[in-house]
Amino acid sequence: MVKIITDSVSDIPKEYIDMYDIKVLPLKVIFGDEVYRDGIDIDTKTMFDRLKTTNEYPTTSQVTPAEFEQEFSEVVNSGNEVICITMSSALSGTYNSALIASREFDANKIRVIDSKAITLGYGMIVIEAAKMASNGIGIDDIESRVRDLVNNMEYLIIFDTLEYIYKGGRISKSQYMMSNLLNIKVIMTMKDGQVVAREKVRGRKKAIKYIIDYIEKNESTLDGRVIGMNHANDKSYLEELKEAVLSKYIPSETIYSEVGCTVAAYSGLSAVALYYEKTKK
Repeated sequence: MVKIITDSVSDIPKEYIDMYDIKVLPLKVIFGDEVYRDGIDIDTKTMFDRLKTTNEYPTTSQVTPAEFEQEFSEVVNSGNEVICITMSSALSGTYNSALIASREFDANKIRVIDSKAITLGYGMIVIEAAKMASNGIGIDDIESRVRDLVNNMEYLIIFDTLEYIYKGGRISKSQYMMSNLLNIKVIMTMKDGQVVAREKVRGRKKAIKYIIDYIEKNESTLDGRVIGMNHANDKSYLEELKEAVLSKYIPSETIYSEVGCTVAAYSGLSAVALYYEKTKK
C-alpha cells in the first residue's frame, strides 16, 4: 500500500487527514527562544493574538531530514511505499530535507515531489493522492497524477492587507502605507514555486469580482469539479468568497480549511483563496 506524507503548510482539514490516514509533519514557528509545532502547539488565532501584543515577529523552520527519515522508515519497514508531497522548494528547505532522507531507502519505495506551492492548493493534491492510495492504486500511477496536478492547479489568493508582508521585510514601508491608503487588495498566485502578484484592485468586493471574472474568462465552468477555499482567521471573508463562487457553480466537492501559522505569518489577517484544477487547453 502507498502511504501519503506531507508537511503542515498543506493546511489540510483534519477530517481529511483522519479519513485518508495522511501523515502531516509540522514546520516550526519560532518566537525568540520559544519553538512551536505548527498546528500542534500553536494555531493561527493564538499566533495573531500574540502579534497584537508584541513587536516580535515569528520565524519558521523546515521539517528536518531526520524527521522525514523516521517517518519513511516506519512506512517502508511495514512493507509499504511512500509518496511525499512538500511545500515549494523555492520557499523552504523542507523538500530538500525529504529528498535527503529518501536517499537512505530504495528509490522505488519513496517518491518525493515538490508541489511548487503553498497552503490548501497543494493540500488538495495531497488529498487526491491519498484518495487514490485508499483505492489501492499503485505508486507509479499516483506519482503521475500528482505531477500532473502540480502543473495544473490554479491559485487565486486575495491578500486583504500587506501588513505582515511588510513586517516580514518583503515590501517597503512606503509600499505598505500606500496600499493601506488606497485600500489595495492584491490577488496573488503561484509561479515557478513563488508567490507572485497577479492583479491589484481596490476593495474586497472588486477583489472577489476579479476572481469570478477570471474564472469566467479562463474556465468553461467549475460545475462538477473539486475546488478548495480557505481563509486566514476571517471566516466572514471566506463566506463572501463562498457565496460568490457557489451562487454561480455547483462543484462536486468543496474543501474548506483555515490557513496554518506558517502561511499566516506571511499572508496576514483576512486573506482568502480559491483553488481548483485548471482546464487543459
